[in-house]
Amino acid sequence: MNDSDSTKKLTTITWLLAGNLVVLTAGAGGLLFGLLPKMERAIQATERVETRFQSFADEVQPVLSASADKAIDAIKGMDSQRLSETATEKTDQLMDAATERAKRFFERDK
Repeated sequence: MNDSDSTKKLTTITWLLAGNLVVLTAGAGGLLFGLLPKMERAIQATERVETRFQSFADEVQPVLSASADKAIDAIKGMDSQRLSETATEKTDQLMDAATERAKRFFERDK
């Protein structure tokens, strides 16, 4: 291969690479400018949904607050001492029943 053939091939490769770069740049630019309006519409839709959600939350918030207040009043109204005693009694009964059953089980084996 002589110098002129190498130079021609290098020139051809250089032009192909430059053309490839131009085509890729144009494609990226077209993709970018094609997607910008779609992204803008998506952002607007998101903002509209957020606005609707906020207005819904503003309407529902008083109802939820009132419900939470009622629940707190109900919890405060419970007699925790009575509930504790009831739970302790039931636990004792359960343990007594388990003990009796275990005694019968062991006595049966004798």
